[in-house]
Amino acid sequence: MVKKRPTVGFMAIGLHSYWGQFEGMKEKCLHQHEVMKEKFDCRDIRLEDAGIVDSEDLARETGKMFREKKVDIVFCHMLTYAASVYIAPVMRELDASMILLNVQWGKSLDYDNVKGLGDWLGEGITCAGIPEATAVLRTLKKSYGIVTGYMEDKSVEQEIKEWCRAVSVKKKLAEGNLALFGRSFAGMMDLCVNETKIFEKFGTYIHHLDWQEIVDAGKTASSDQIEKEMQKIREIFEINEDMTEQDVRCIAETAEGFRKLAGEYNLHSIAGHYEFDAPESQADLLAAMNPALTILMTEGTGYAPEGDIRAALAMVILKELAGSAMMAELYSMDFNDDTCLVGHSGACDAAISSEKAVLKKGIFHGKKGTGYVTQFYPDKGPVTMLALTEDENGEYYLAAAEGECVDGPVLMLGDTNLRAKFPGGVKKFVNAWSMEGPTHHGVLAKGHHISELKRVADILRIPLKVIGAED
Repeated sequence: MVKKRPTVGFMAIGLHSYWGQFEGMKEKCLHQHEVMKEKFDCRDIRLEDAGIVDSEDLARETGKMFREKKVDIVFCHMLTYAASVYIAPVMRELDASMILLNVQWGKSLDYDNVKGLGDWLGEGITCAGIPEATAVLRTLKKSYGIVTGYMEDKSVEQEIKEWCRAVSVKKKLAEGNLALFGRSFAGMMDLCVNETKIFEKFGTYIHHLDWQEIVDAGKTASSDQIEKEMQKIREIFEINEDMTEQDVRCIAETAEGFRKLAGEYNLHSIAGHYEFDAPESQADLLAAMNPALTILMTEGTGYAPEGDIRAALAMVILKELAGSAMMAELYSMDFNDDTCLVGHSGACDAAISSEKAVLKKGIFHGKKGTGYVTQFYPDKGPVTMLALTEDENGEYYLAAAEGECVDGPVLMLGDTNLRAKFPGGVKKFVNAWSMEGPTHHGVLAKGHHISELKRVADILRIPLKVIGAED
């Protein structure tokens, strides 16, 4: 799937009457605006700069321009005090969040050199208009956030990046689709979803596709495409001696089938499950799914087994933020060293591990048939676990926890799994995580990402429950 950069609206506000009262103040504010503009990384976004908005008419023009450019988010730099009428017309008809940049020029005023009102108003009063702006945005029922600091404060640039990544998540969910192959695992009632509600909330349409489509798509791949896929397989996997060249070719063909359909249907994720005796025409496909989908996951397409649509969406979110994401089910508890074994069978994102995965033939436990199983070895260090769940009223929210992947024995059964320590210990974590009522699947990524997930939750207008936050 081609990654589409979000379009970011950028503006500043200042009070027009100040320009004539205080000589040089407007020029000083224009300079600050250009310095702030440099904090945006235009490799990841498309920036639309409206300059300084200092009148109601200019605010209306800016709102029109932002609508025409279809901006996904608006950043507003509070250069000095300015009336909220310079914000309201921009946002009134805009379906986007506004992030108020409460960023003053210096770390503090140079008190000895504040000789007049212009020195204060031009450098140290950004915070004065924030409550007025948020009051109006709330009345307009617009989503908003605040970044507070000073121009050389490194955290300002970091928070801007986090907001941009968050809106990238929203854009990917809203402009892509999810493919459901088969259905969810029969009897797993936690996996049931309202597909129309998912479309309403996230913009993701769910395509119901047939297994034979993948088989047929794979057979159209050229010999060059198959050879390239086979090379990727050898780069990602340590191929077991019981695997033949034909086995690798079969996996490559299956991966090409999935990739072709991902492009045709604009898929950002896939969920799939089967519970049948496969006909001969589909037997190779079902055997090859795990390594084939591993390739797609590594390249950026989410995948959740057992037809778990919410887990697939959670994977899209975490992969976009962290660059890695694997399925994460609570496996087992080790009370000897207060750790939880976390993992899942099937496909896995190769970015989770610095080692090659083992690829061998095995049994698909809980499902019919045999095929190729994969086991990666997640890198030690900080991890984040995430689930997309629903409350008792059917409203979506995110549940997340930060922990550490630590050394120790893991299961060597062909499933990717790891040992994780979470705040409060294994007993408290398992209780707290389970009390949120997520599906029995979560997703896990390298690194700590709660800060970024808070931005995503705000942009999507859903709550985030952080497990262990009270500790």
